[in-house]
Amino acid sequence: MLDLIMNQRHYKQNPQMDDASCELFRRLILERTGMHFPPRRRDAMVRSVLAAAGRSGFEDTEAYYRHLFVSKTDSKVWDELIQLLIINETYFFRDAPQMDALRQHVLPEIISRHRDDRRLRIWSAGCASGEEPYSLAMLLCQILPDIAQWNVFILGTDINKSDLSWAERACYKERSFRMTDPLTRGRFFTPCERGWELKPHIREMVHCAYLNLAEDIYPSLTTNTNAMDLILFRNVAIYFEDVIMREMALRFQRCLVSEGWFVVGAAEAGSAICDPFIFWNFPGAILYRRGIAPPHRPGIAVTPQDWAAVPSTGRAKILDLLPVGEVPVRPPPINAPPRPPEQADPYKEGLVMMGKGNYEGAIERFHARIAKDPKFVPAYCEIARAHANRGRLKDAGAWCDKAIMKDPLLAEAYYILALIRQEEGEHEEAVGLLKKTLYLVPDFLLAHFSLAVIHRQSGRRDEAMRHRSQALRLGAKMPPDEILPGTDGMTAAQLLTVIGGMQ
Repeated sequence: MLDLIMNQRHYKQNPQMDDASCELFRRLILERTGMHFPPRRRDAMVRSVLAAAGRSGFEDTEAYYRHLFVSKTDSKVWDELIQLLIINETYFFRDAPQMDALRQHVLPEIISRHRDDRRLRIWSAGCASGEEPYSLAMLLCQILPDIAQWNVFILGTDINKSDLSWAERACYKERSFRMTDPLTRGRFFTPCERGWELKPHIREMVHCAYLNLAEDIYPSLTTNTNAMDLILFRNVAIYFEDVIMREMALRFQRCLVSEGWFVVGAAEAGSAICDPFIFWNFPGAILYRRGIAPPHRPGIAVTPQDWAAVPSTGRAKILDLLPVGEVPVRPPPINAPPRPPEQADPYKEGLVMMGKGNYEGAIERFHARIAKDPKFVPAYCEIARAHANRGRLKDAGAWCDKAIMKDPLLAEAYYILALIRQEEGEHEEAVGLLKKTLYLVPDFLLAHFSLAVIHRQSGRRDEAMRHRSQALRLGAKMPPDEILPGTDGMTAAQLLTVIGGMQ
């Protein structure tokens, strides 16, 4: 017993980790979070792991590793480790040249494109404690006099739940204002005991949510990561290796509308995360755009189809790279009568295209399926979802209405229509449609999740927690690898992680 006590004291006073243990933790962290710790950052990872082990009450790293291995990524023990692994260095209006480019060029361009529908969608991917998405909200208030007449949705996501809690509180200390002039702080904040509290009308423009960017769960109507006009992914790529960044880049590209903007940190410009985009030069800043070259520089957009052939992670199966109908098959026996060629199912072809982000091609195949059978209602729903993913909400709603006319008891159509109304800012109508969905199918997991999100945004915490609990209960009954229909490939386990991350 004396030896054990002495060993524990030695561990606390002289924490260390051998190479084998370090490699085990590095691989586990990479697998769960996508965060990469090369040799130059090994010491930082070791310090964080040892500190997190101590906080969680573990006296040796072996027991701590075993506990991490069997725990879910959204569990408390992982939350504490992630909080220490991430360097949280952020403040309002960070990177003045980029903010000037957004204020003077990018946001005015986006606004001009949406003068008719008055709808803006922006995503701060890796929002930390919220300074970045709230800076965007303040910028919009400064340059858009009639902002009250607009439907503005700013999404802030992060894997660090502690930071997300701070973002939701929206109360900041002096260090967050190092690039904020006093007039701006006086306009958008009020003094409080803990520092400066953001005014409600700014706070309500931002929706904070847990999201692990290393997982393939975006773009999706379910996570509200579709049809974005602008995505900021600044000072986050430092945590990921190139193969993962290339995957993420393609997903971000699919999240953007056809003329959408993509912004990374100055140190990340030109890295793998920028490969699918075309760069635009501004004074002191480089920003990126999907499929649109600047007037002074000819360029060619890189499409998801182009990138499908690039070996990035090894996860893609070779069959996914072959055109439909070109998958090799075993020839029939010599004496067997020839079999008639199988007719490809346009609906299945469309689903494959949806998974690869080829929404226009998918819509064409779904129309071909309807031409064969006008009563095949699932194709109507998929057309609606494809239009919604591209930001064409009017068309999406019209196809939901057509599906409901064909089958008034089709819960999926009401669910998709509810998500469309949610994007349009019609939250109460969305709640009514989701309730109708649950009336038809009481165990509709996604409807419970969406109700939890809407009630949480509206401040109805008790209702939000009730539907969150229902969603968790239903998800726990499903096989972890089961693909949830209408989620763009999200598994039950992935959705449970997102639900578990809700505060």
